Amino acid sequence: MSDYILSPDDDDFGFDGDDDDGYPDDDEQDQDDNEDQDEDDVDANDDDADLENLDDDVFASAADFPDADEDDFEDDQGDWSADDYEESAQNLFGRGEFFGDTVFDQLADAGYTPFQDRTFDNQFDSIFPGTSETVNLFERDGKLAAFGFVSMAVLEALRARFTGIDLSNLEVAVPDKGERTPPQPLPPAYASVQEQDAVDLRKFCTPVGDQSQTSRCSAFAWTHALEMSRNIQRQDNPRLSCSYTMLEFQKMQGDAKDFPYAYSGGDGTVGGPEPGQVLVDRGTCRQELWPDDLEYPVTRETQLAADADRHRLDGVPHPIALDDVRKVLSAGCPVHVAMNTGGTFSKVGRDGLFNAAEAPDGRHGRHAMLITGYVGNFFVVKNSWGTDWGENGYCYIPKNVLAASDPEFVAVLLNRT
Repeated sequence: MSDYILSPDDDDFGFDGDDDDGYPDDDEQDQDDNEDQDEDDVDANDDDADLENLDDDVFASAADFPDADEDDFEDDQGDWSADDYEESAQNLFGRGEFFGDTVFDQLADAGYTPFQDRTFDNQFDSIFPGTSETVNLFERDGKLAAFGFVSMAVLEALRARFTGIDLSNLEVAVPDKGERTPPQPLPPAYASVQEQDAVDLRKFCTPVGDQSQTSRCSAFAWTHALEMSRNIQRQDNPRLSCSYTMLEFQKMQGDAKDFPYAYSGGDGTVGGPEPGQVLVDRGTCRQELWPDDLEYPVTRETQLAADADRHRLDGVPHPIALDDVRKVLSAGCPVHVAMNTGGTFSKVGRDGLFNAAEAPDGRHGRHAMLITGYVGNFFVVKNSWGTDWGENGYCYIPKNVLAASDPEFVAVLLNRT
């Protein structure tokens, strides 16, 4: 992650969080401090709750961006045009090494050339209308490979029909599941937070994961929210198991079957605060007991549950509106987001920037991710499609794209430490 992407003048602002040990860059020595914490933790919904004392290096002001001006940090109230976003992106991110990069540029550097035969596009669309919007065919060494994303049902149909195409690089979106949870007002302690011009909490993030071709996106986002929260609270924090999280979500939803079904993600995860509450009540186990890339855990389920009890979410999952996301991030709390997908997801390049002119229509499904910061009207989002996607696994989503994506936000309002 290029430090100057978010702050050309301050090398301490903007961290990639990808430490080998999974701990924050400069807080590893504090992992045992939880033993000395105040035992009288105050719930995040308490009017008098203290907010986390964050290091100054997670914040930046407009003055830290020499190519930008105050207009770039004015909150978009629905009056920004696509051109406004394009100009602001240039001002904020234009010095980045890969600014303006698309997935086509990235794959060209890897030796791929676009395959232009529209015959395949028509065949893709015959399986599901619009599939060619999110699936791009490339050729290398005389072989065809598909990149982009589809729903699990479409992926299975493509596998059955196009055995000569490498489909291993396609990502998976999930079907809509459950009813939307209405956003709730922020507790007073959070509602009164002063929004910063830019916030970057990536120094507290664990390494970007890869959900592979499964429907575990929300399990990854929630598990990474738990890991991130424990880092912010300076608690002991090994890497945690996204598959065990998915199993617990399926138990909560009433559609659990077996370990391979949990690994696959099944039909996805319901929205709202209920999945987060599962992590509050029962936690999740260490990744070493059930690695993210294995269908089965390496130990018995009773041992998984006992280990999970040691790694709970110490906070309150709280549904919020888009206009409250910046306040929550300014208070040092991550935000889970579920949103509609669209063609722009399949074109994000190494600069991580979404096209602000393309609204996600959702007909290809939804996707869950973790919001870890923002700069102006661009939200910093951690994905679970590996580090080859976007900017080392992260992206920058314009506020107008989020607003048009039928989003559902659940903040993790952390308890006082």
